[in-house]
Amino acid sequence: MPAIVWFRRDLRLHDQTALHHAPRDFPDGIVPVFIFDDAVLKHPDCGPPIVSYMIDCLSELRDALRAAGGDLIIRHGKPLQELKSLAHETAASAVYYNKDYAPGACERDLQIEEQLPKHGVSVRGFKDLVIFEEQEILSASKGEPYTVYTPYRKAWMAKLAGEFGPLGPDPLPKPKLKFATTLKAAKTLPLPTAELLGHPLKHPIEIPAGESAGRRMLKAFCARPIDQYKLNRNLPALANGTSRLSPHLRHGTISVRQCLRAALNATHDRPREAAVGAETWIGELIWREFYQQILFNFPHVETQPFKEKLNNLNWSYDKKHFAAWCEGRTGFPIVDAAMRQLNTTGWMHNRLRMITAMFLTKDLRIDWRWGERYFMQHLIDGETAQNNGGWQWSASTGTDAQPWFRIFNPTTQSKNFDPDGKFIRRFVPELKDVPADLIHAPPPTKNYPPAIIDHAEARTASLAMFKQSAPHRIAH
Repeated sequence: MPAIVWFRRDLRLHDQTALHHAPRDFPDGIVPVFIFDDAVLKHPDCGPPIVSYMIDCLSELRDALRAAGGDLIIRHGKPLQELKSLAHETAASAVYYNKDYAPGACERDLQIEEQLPKHGVSVRGFKDLVIFEEQEILSASKGEPYTVYTPYRKAWMAKLAGEFGPLGPDPLPKPKLKFATTLKAAKTLPLPTAELLGHPLKHPIEIPAGESAGRRMLKAFCARPIDQYKLNRNLPALANGTSRLSPHLRHGTISVRQCLRAALNATHDRPREAAVGAETWIGELIWREFYQQILFNFPHVETQPFKEKLNNLNWSYDKKHFAAWCEGRTGFPIVDAAMRQLNTTGWMHNRLRMITAMFLTKDLRIDWRWGERYFMQHLIDGETAQNNGGWQWSASTGTDAQPWFRIFNPTTQSKNFDPDGKFIRRFVPELKDVPADLIHAPPPTKNYPPAIIDHAEARTASLAMFKQSAPHRIAH
């Protein structure tokens, strides 16, 4: 009897754990499937960029499976019902999938694991999204999940070296695929467009989708740019200052093991001054896993502050200020350029994510949940754990070890990380002729608005808001 391989956030053939094990365990072959789930598509966090990007990834995956002699079954409905029906149509006796750690995904998968065996279909989930999952890394002193990044990173690196050695876990080879003879009996749908799914895309996406693009981008980044990553990662005007692989990790067109192996190879192949770039990038992969385990072990963070004592902050809900932030017309050029990058490309540089998030939460004092949702709706790499972790870090409600008086000055950030205004001029063309010494805080013109707030005054008000909510946290 064959096995169903349920693709989700793992849209690739190489180093795909469920796809690796299913053909070995089931000689009668596999039935690959992807299910469009309205619980995801109609969720307020879902938007056109991520749906469109996912469909492009699925198109390449389907072509690759067809080239191997099979196909990708496309279904649309509730996963439990669709998997049960597909097992009946193809005489499949098992469902293999790779785990996700968001609360909604865990709840859905638990239901499937409980219900399908009642219909003679076994279910097996695999660790694939991360190197270390759930509670694999706990503090030695208390045996509890880490809530601060730096000690988590040290424990993560120690466990990696102890279990896998200097090059980390071996990525799995591309499997020898055998498809079930019953595959043709499975009902399937045409691959839909984002528009047909209710998510029409208004702007083209710059970062190419699909496994081949992910592999190509990883190879190019680790060839040279990774050497300068520590120096260049905060400069949004640089085309290759970062890997831009976050959409591929989000949709699983590249695996974290492939990324880690490539980066670890770079640390061993380069001189010490170059290896530090790869080590810094590995730190970003560890941040990704840190936030995954935070979400899994503290699921309340999905909707509430990680620091529960900060649940009563007196946030603003000023819709005009929020609209100005969303549309990139705050009068702060670096903030406006960043928001316009998001709105027109579906991606935003990481330094800019911090600047814009802190501006919304600390200058405008708007509830971080408004910004978190806006990002999810407009990013091609929108991912619950990372997006939530980043927003709560910026809002000082999350796992940041620094107290809440960390407040970025957007003008200073602009001068530090876009000194010539090259990035600003790209996305705020009405400032293209403003000289570099004025572009970070330009005088208002008929084409560009004045600053909607005074940063110094906003900083004072933000400190007062936190002080009122959590006076015991004040540093003297």
